[in-house]
Amino acid sequence: MKVQVPFQQLLTMVKRLTPAQRARLRQELVDKKPVQKDKDEFIEYLLSGPVYSDKEIKVIEENRKSIAAWRTKNFFKYA
Repeated sequence: MKVQVPFQQLLTMVKRLTPAQRARLRQELVDKKPVQKDKDEFIEYLLSGPVYSDKEIKVIEENRKSIAAWRTKNFFKYA
């Protein structure tokens, strides 16, 4: 759950913490937690995306070859 708290209000709340609570907050902010869950979710998102069929890949390859040939032809034409 995400909560939007204005910065000033957050600052006021932090200033009201006891020294022990501030130390604990500081430690929590410094500690680096592994982001494995987010990474796993992102990988799952990518793997569940659309994929090209063999026919579509062949068309893309042919188009790339045609564009490369056209660019090479035009480059030498004006060089």
